[in-house]
Amino acid sequence: MSLNAVAEGLTPRGGAPATDLVSSTVAPRDFVVMTAERVDRACHDALKSHYDRHPDIAVVLVVDLVGAHDIVAVAPYGVAAVVRTAELCDDPDLLQRVKALATEGGHRLPIGMGSCIRTAAAEPTRQQTLGQPGVLLKPSEVDVLVLVAEGLTRTGIARRLGRTPEQVRSTLKNIFGRLGVHQRAEAVAYAARAGLLWAMSDREAR
Repeated sequence: MSLNAVAEGLTPRGGAPATDLVSSTVAPRDFVVMTAERVDRACHDALKSHYDRHPDIAVVLVVDLVGAHDIVAVAPYGVAAVVRTAELCDDPDLLQRVKALATEGGHRLPIGMGSCIRTAAAEPTRQQTLGQPGVLLKPSEVDVLVLVAEGLTRTGIARRLGRTPEQVRSTLKNIFGRLGVHQRAEAVAYAARAGLLWAMSDREAR
């Protein structure tokens, strides 16, 4: 699934104005509600495992923290709707409406997320900020992890990427938190298993 395909899936049929709440005319379907604090490795793997076993059952994801990149990362795994936990505090009936929408085959994202993804998909220079569907890490995080795999120090990585050592430290912290690991070797092992290191090498070769 490409980023453009994700954006296409968020576009209403019939040329209607693009919104973050999209109805559909497909047959009713089953769904499950999954909750998470953030779209980290545990959440990503749970969604992928659910989709592998039940591809016809949609997911309504209720999550504390979520960004546009996270939406793209889980897009291939049957996620029909995403709701921020804070939204439920402001609108207690929201989840029931979203469940009804998911049953009808519709889609729903937090306000502004859909338009952000559609805009980025239409502008090649911005696509890199969102990453690729199914890939948990952001491109900027993968860039750092590839150089970690090459054995570079924080200073060496900063010099290679034109960043400061503090920016690299912050990125590594985010990577560790997203993957649920505590050491560089564990993060590199995950990237290797996910094929991210080889994908980056192929990209650089072009």
